[in-house]
Amino acid sequence: MGCLYLLVALISPRLLLGGLWFFTGYVRPGAFQSFLWPLLGLIFMPWLTLGLVWGGNVGFGPLQIAACVIGGIMDVTAHSDAERRRRRANRNSN
Repeated sequence: MGCLYLLVALISPRLLLGGLWFFTGYVRPGAFQSFLWPLLGLIFMPWLTLGLVWGGNVGFGPLQIAACVIGGIMDVTAHSDAERRRRRANRNSN
C-alpha cells in the first residue's frame, strides 16, 4: 500500500494530500492543530505538507526532516519552473 501512496504522490501530491485528509484521519491528529495549515499547504506547498504530515504522525527524525527539506525544494522548483515557462511564453508571443 505504501508503494501506491508513493506513486500517487509522484503523480499529484495534492491528490494524495486531499485523499489522506478527506478519507483518513492521518492529516489531523499528530500533524497539525488546526485545519488552516494543511489547507494552505494543500494550495501552496503540497510536497512540504506531505513531509510535515508524515513527520508529525511518526515523529521527526533525520529521514522525516530530509523529506521535508526535499519537499520544500521540490515545491519551490515547481513554482519557479512554472514562472519561467510563463515568462518564456510571454516573450515569444510579443
